[in-house]
Amino acid sequence: MKAIVLENYNANLIRTMRSMKVEEKEKPVPREGEVLVRIQASPINPSDIAFVRGAYNIKKNLPAIPGFEGTGIITAVGEGIDEKMAGKRVSFFSRDDEGGTWAEYVTLKWHDCLFVKDGMPVEQAACLFVNPLTAFAIFDHIFKNRHKAIIQSAALGQVGQFIRVLAREKGILVIDLVRKEEHIEQLKKQGSDFVLNINDEGFGDQLAQNAGEIRATAAIDAVGGELTGKILNAMPPGSEMILYGGLSGMPVSGIDALEVIFNNKILGGFNLGEWLGDLSSVELTAVSDNLQEMFISGKLKTRVQSSVSLEKFYDGLKSYISDMSAGKVLFRMNT
Repeated sequence: MKAIVLENYNANLIRTMRSMKVEEKEKPVPREGEVLVRIQASPINPSDIAFVRGAYNIKKNLPAIPGFEGTGIITAVGEGIDEKMAGKRVSFFSRDDEGGTWAEYVTLKWHDCLFVKDGMPVEQAACLFVNPLTAFAIFDHIFKNRHKAIIQSAALGQVGQFIRVLAREKGILVIDLVRKEEHIEQLKKQGSDFVLNINDEGFGDQLAQNAGEIRATAAIDAVGGELTGKILNAMPPGSEMILYGGLSGMPVSGIDALEVIFNNKILGGFNLGEWLGDLSSVELTAVSDNLQEMFISGKLKTRVQSSVSLEKFYDGLKSYISDMSAGKVLFRMNT
């Protein structure tokens, strides 16, 4: 099979990309409790970028095949798996040292797969795990804790898009944070409740005013760095902030200690892998079925800016990091 191979981690992303290559690898064989999947498509996610830079919490023995997410067809099963599973469409999330989804085949533990419904297009099924499940899990926590409004950074990102849809269904207001003026107009046309530019002078004061008016006591942040502190400081007493990404590449900073102490504010993190580990297979299937119905009906949609072959991985990575807001870049396999 063909696979993209990472030889070395490097904080300099361009150097990392230039050191990667497509190789012919031996097709893996499923072991007990595993399935072999012929991959149809796999996206590039921010977690993949962090991984190849060596900045993610998952590290593999090198050389390694990158990629955590994708969709495909089961072609073989290991001991303990019903042979009738062969031929089924699945979406999957791979974290194993030996596996990687930027390849033509991957072996997976059975519990890391979800059946894909007939109405799901390949490009949507390829992106079913990371962003939709992250958005669902975070929003479910916010809703169950009875927050009435949400602040979110990286509002044009895919998780941000999903959060807005889920919030509208439950009547929860959202303050969207962006970093470009054209993004403000884009979100207003989509019907966003509030949109603020984090680079505007007086951003903190404006956020504090809006958050106070609508009691935005929940926030989700994919950026980190100074922005995390600015958001938490501007939130009303009794607020909770969930950090689920670190797009800035910088440590969280600028948090007013007295705000946290005397206004009872909380900063926590969300890890998709841990959340998945806490769910039973029945619970995960129910969540997946619900989300897939929303994709099939058109309520949810992952934006895809382009698809490239494995051989064109450099172009694909370059396109994605140049404009993540434009949507996902997919690797499409020719197996």
